[in-house]
Amino acid sequence: MRRIGRFFLYMFASVGALVTLAFVSVIVLAVTYEKAAPELPEQIFLRLDLDRGISDSRSDDPWRQLRGDKTVHLYDVVDTLATAEKDDRVVGLVIRLGATRIGLAHAQELRQSIEAFRSRGKFAMAFAQTFGGLGNGTTEYYLASSVDEIWVPPSGQLSLLGIGLETPFLKDALDKVGVQAEFEQRHEFKSAIETLTRDAMSAPARASLLQVVTAWFDRIVADIAKDRKISPETLRQLVDRSPLLVEEAKNAQLVDRLGYWDEFTDAVRARAGKEAKGLKFSAYAAHVESPGPDGTDVALIYGVGPIQSGDADNSPWDSDVFSAASVARAIDDAVKDQAIKAILLRIDSPGGSYIGSDTVRRAVLRARKKGKPVISSMGSYGASGGYFVAMGADKIVAQPGTMTGSIGVFGGKLATADLWEKLGINWNRLNVGAHAGMWSQIFPFSPTAAARHRAVIDFVYDDFARKVAEDRRLSDDQVDAVARGRIWSGTGARRVGLVDALGGYATAASLVREALKLDAEAPINFVVLPEPLSPLDRVREALNDGVPLMQILVSQFSEARPDTMAAVGRYLEPVFGDTSVLRPPAGVLQLPPLRLAP
Repeated sequence: MRRIGRFFLYMFASVGALVTLAFVSVIVLAVTYEKAAPELPEQIFLRLDLDRGISDSRSDDPWRQLRGDKTVHLYDVVDTLATAEKDDRVVGLVIRLGATRIGLAHAQELRQSIEAFRSRGKFAMAFAQTFGGLGNGTTEYYLASSVDEIWVPPSGQLSLLGIGLETPFLKDALDKVGVQAEFEQRHEFKSAIETLTRDAMSAPARASLLQVVTAWFDRIVADIAKDRKISPETLRQLVDRSPLLVEEAKNAQLVDRLGYWDEFTDAVRARAGKEAKGLKFSAYAAHVESPGPDGTDVALIYGVGPIQSGDADNSPWDSDVFSAASVARAIDDAVKDQAIKAILLRIDSPGGSYIGSDTVRRAVLRARKKGKPVISSMGSYGASGGYFVAMGADKIVAQPGTMTGSIGVFGGKLATADLWEKLGINWNRLNVGAHAGMWSQIFPFSPTAAARHRAVIDFVYDDFARKVAEDRRLSDDQVDAVARGRIWSGTGARRVGLVDALGGYATAASLVREALKLDAEAPINFVVLPEPLSPLDRVREALNDGVPLMQILVSQFSEARPDTMAAVGRYLEPVFGDTSVLRPPAGVLQLPPLRLAP
């Protein structure tokens, strides 16, 4: 028996060693392998594949690279197109769109870059198998309308349906199963928690969201009508008739050519010229030279995803997390680096931790006090906690489609005692301290605990509103008129003084130059902070800290979480949107859980 035991012990040890060796080998190859790049042809048309969507997260995340994530990084596209528009070798741009949805703010950023590219006399063509299919293709078509020639196969269609938002209301279901939702919100427009406390959308929430989607739709209609040279009234009629068959779309001047991919590529080559060669966007980007020693160094710091107060390294399979501690350290590092002259803080966050949001804002104010200008640029979301971290900057930039504002707070918990009683399970509790069990997910708040919780929520809201007034130089009455949880489009936020300018990276870069008193065309070197660690660096760092390699593998590749409610929330998010409401926070600055209707 001992021999058998030793045999299995040695076998498992050998397998573990082989797995470990293979893992490290893959990391080393991923980090060290570089494909030799050929010289660029004399004439080029660029091929940009957006079939897998586009992201505001950092493209150099090593875990994304290891798992083969092909999502296009927004900044890479914008930066590369800015170079290509001035490159005489580049004659055109070809875009392939798929079924992956693109956020409205990202579509607007890409449209601006494409329009600048075309303004130099270069062509841009787009091919889509279909716009929307059985879903909603409005934002994808909105992006495509910025090119000068749109192709769709005869079997495709155009689902230009407009914009719809959906959000679930679970109060009746929770009542039936015996779960009591105990939450506080400040104030009437801070509707995130209504999904658990109401059976339908409140009038203030409906008014706030309707204002946002109306502003979005009006902008989409105006831009497409201008691009396709038809009247806004005609376009609205076409929207109400959608989905359109491709022949109908062509007759309405919304599509230029009907054809398959092979026919499209032949047309591209004919337009580009016989000497022109097609080149993948990434291959061209690899040749793009940085501004060099003459450029001004500016820190580019990302804050993407739900905000967490501490460190929150992303695992290979996790979605993006905005680590407040990491972002604050990056800002401090930029301040200490004498070579860095300013900071561009790129935010794409629906909110999260109040403490984390306040930590980042404080770092922004410290940077400004030390003489480093800070410009905040907001992507799809700059709302609630996402707006909190942005508002201390010298200037704030948003796209018209950026969901912003939501100056408010909610907090609370779900009490499940009645549910357990229905299951025949009785819980007992012992407390040493009147409020020791306050955050139990079994028992409701006691009257005194509920009072303390209300005091915390009141404090967080008052602190948020006061700091908005300080940072944006608004009176208390002005803040009250734009706050109370109201959600704004970027256009609306600009109108009421929450945003300084509409645009994306290019607009933010212009404001950086303005803050540094540079010429309008002065080159800028964006330095990403914190410097990304490769997978091998992460393993080496952990080993230096004395962490066993197997523990590193488990921590990076396991989806297990100690917080059961948070773990459940991860699997509900595709249906219900953000589910941080299922966790027991003291104060959460978060957007309501809603999604674009398919």
